Amino acid sequence: MNENYHDMDIEDYHLDEAISATNMKDIEISCELALHNKKHGSKETTARFEGSLVHHAIEFKETGSKYALAPECDRRTTAGKAIYAEFQERLSEGVSPISKQQYEMAHNCMDAAWSHPESKLFLKEAKFERSGFCELMGVEVKARPDLDCTHIKGLPLVDIKTRQLGRASQEAWQHDFWSSHTYLQAGLQILVWRKLGIEVNDYFYILVEREPPYQVNVVGLDPESITYGILGVHNILEKWKSYLASGLPKSYGLEQKLIETPEWIQRKFNT
Repeated sequence: MNENYHDMDIEDYHLDEAISATNMKDIEISCELALHNKKHGSKETTARFEGSLVHHAIEFKETGSKYALAPECDRRTTAGKAIYAEFQERLSEGVSPISKQQYEMAHNCMDAAWSHPESKLFLKEAKFERSGFCELMGVEVKARPDLDCTHIKGLPLVDIKTRQLGRASQEAWQHDFWSSHTYLQAGLQILVWRKLGIEVNDYFYILVEREPPYQVNVVGLDPESITYGILGVHNILEKWKSYLASGLPKSYGLEQKLIETPEWIQRKFNT
């Protein structure tokens, strides 16, 4: 695989067969799940759609190039169906309809992110959505940080995360960062950039709540968190290589070990 780093449309990035951070999160659950989702894709949820909407608004300071405000009409009625059908006919290819509520949410998140002094520092210096490809431990991988500020010495890679109300606090994010396996994304992006010869020592998140008052928090990873993120990626790649070498075993494999009694159950019944 050629090691490279360049601008690329998000659609072309997703078409590439290399292992991504999303694939790694699936592998953490099940290699078979990861293989299934790579072949068939995963279902688009409202949260994922709105997250992409907010990302676009923050990065490009607009929504009109990729999203169109849908007319407010009762689509249960004949007249409403006709109005909406006409709107859909006028939509350009690649443009998605959004509601007035989604439009306002995205633009409020955009304004909040760009008015936050720490967030603005990264946003104004960043190269957005750069794609990196390389091989790690014999596996072809890819990464796409939201913001690459590494062209300025001392600045980090940065990711934007949309959050529910109150979930942009440091305590809430620290919990979700580990429990949702987001550390794999950070570890992979750092490893890919380093393999491409780009110095990366720091990683930050811009956390934007998508409900009023649209609070923003900028939180970085300490060196230990980065180390464990990288170790997590190594473990995932070993798991994936073992799965491929074993002939893509179905479900959870055969000859499972007997269930053992955990210590907390033993303590419960022995007290």
